[in-house]
Amino acid sequence: MMFDPVQLDRDLRRRGQAAGFHWSAWVALAVLSAFSLFMYLWEFANVNSDLYKHAVIASEFVFTDLHSITSRLAYPVWHLLVAALFQIGMPLSWAAALVCAVCKGLLYLLVIRYVTVMSKGQLTRGAITVVALLMMLVTPVRIAAVNADVYKGIGSPTVWHNPTQLAVLVTAMLCVPYTVHCWYVFVARLPHDGANAMLPWRKVIVLALLSMVSLACKPTFMQALIPAAAIFFLWQWIQHPKNSRYFLQIILAFVPAVAYFMLQYLYYTGVVVPYTSGVSFGASWQDVWLAIRNMLLMSAFPLFALACSYQKGMFKNAILSLTLLMVLFSVLEAMFFRETGVRLNHGNFNWASMSSSFMLWVVSLPPFVDAIGRYRERRLWMLKAADDGSISSGTLSKVRAELNLRSAAFFVSFVLLLWHVYSGGYYIYYLLSTGSTF
Repeated sequence: MMFDPVQLDRDLRRRGQAAGFHWSAWVALAVLSAFSLFMYLWEFANVNSDLYKHAVIASEFVFTDLHSITSRLAYPVWHLLVAALFQIGMPLSWAAALVCAVCKGLLYLLVIRYVTVMSKGQLTRGAITVVALLMMLVTPVRIAAVNADVYKGIGSPTVWHNPTQLAVLVTAMLCVPYTVHCWYVFVARLPHDGANAMLPWRKVIVLALLSMVSLACKPTFMQALIPAAAIFFLWQWIQHPKNSRYFLQIILAFVPAVAYFMLQYLYYTGVVVPYTSGVSFGASWQDVWLAIRNMLLMSAFPLFALACSYQKGMFKNAILSLTLLMVLFSVLEAMFFRETGVRLNHGNFNWASMSSSFMLWVVSLPPFVDAIGRYRERRLWMLKAADDGSISSGTLSKVRAELNLRSAAFFVSFVLLLWHVYSGGYYIYYLLSTGSTF
């Protein structure tokens, strides 16, 4: 079974089956964009918001003076875009809000395309539109005794207040599928080329560039992807010891990103620029529990949905395996790493778990839809077999019990999904009614 989203997309386009987005997608995009502009303009009006502070940094960029940029920020993409709009005359508030809204819109379109390709026609185009729209608003489940205001102390797959997170999620939707694509290209060449199987060098360059752009948006996503990719490809290297040349290509693709990441680390620990912060390592049992709890609250539906969807060979889906490794490493980072100094309460080591949670939402949906399809097929088979007597009563009883259990699991999954939807709606209400930007 093909699990390469990049190749599947290309195959659809080659066969002429990649028609433009459904009209419902464009309507939803217009609504999402208008609402996003409203929210970001509202956020900007609060001078204590992250959006306002980042926009002010962008307004101080001088394109003829590189030091005015590098001395302020190590991940400048969002700021450069805002600065460009600001310097051609757009008001700073609108420049910041527009870039954020465009990021939200691009993310929405990428999610639609991914779900369309990976669900292989099992969802209607209207249903895909609704699903993608919900993913733009999803938050952790709200439990009044734990996170009455939804976000604080937990995090979220999507946030409204942090502009660089909006930008980096767009790159996440490019980096993860392309990393997996580089694996499947190798797998396809392996039977013919054997030990000589390698990637075309243009793919190595594209992967390296995507990784660098992601870091330039915000380093926290790559905090999860780099170690996850290292473990994923190391395991495959062990399985294919004669293909060292391919795996050295993968290493070369990530070397620039690792170097840039280290430079960003040195920047924020006061080595490259005057002291800003530091990092400590260690964890208490409370730290361990909070990191796990936060991921469970952010990803209740996708984690349960994957459990419901399990079948033998499920983890041959490389994008699913890679994303789960990202979840694991991001939780470990949230457990063990802490910022010190002026960034003591910034919580940047929690942002990787938020990015990983969002990717988990995206990649878990197609297997869940596929599991529902298998359930329906098996139920129809059971009903037909019961009618024509081609199945024994004992076997029929076992199959019926199995299907009833799976049906109950699907019901719980949909309850969790509705809980997430309610929480996302409540979070927007909470922000607007309290004036909080978090």
